[in-house]
Amino acid sequence: MNRSKEARQERRIRIRHLKRMYRIRERKAKAENKVSGQFMNRVVICMILAAFIYTVVMIIVFVRVGSEPSTLTENVFQFLSVEGGAMALIKIGKTAVKGKSDNKHEDKPEQDEEVKG
Repeated sequence: MNRSKEARQERRIRIRHLKRMYRIRERKAKAENKVSGQFMNRVVICMILAAFIYTVVMIIVFVRVGSEPSTLTENVFQFLSVEGGAMALIKIGKTAVKGKSDNKHEDKPEQDEEVKG
């Protein structure tokens, strides 16, 4: 009787250890495949910088010439807003997928395993 209890306890400890090692390997593999994540931040900074530079140049052109190309201005800002919206959708999609996959391997005991507090 006592031996079987010890065997079950050793089995539980071994299962917990294996699960822990599996999670560690999975996190390591995920970290190795991960891209830095800074690309989107750099693109946003470049878009803001481009809009600022364009605005300054158009103010200078307006002061010197007396008019500004309204169609060009409309298209530049339309492009920047579409690009920003597309990046926002990508980020939302990644966040939604990440939220679903994070709950995949929780610390749940197996069904045939007893859990004692």
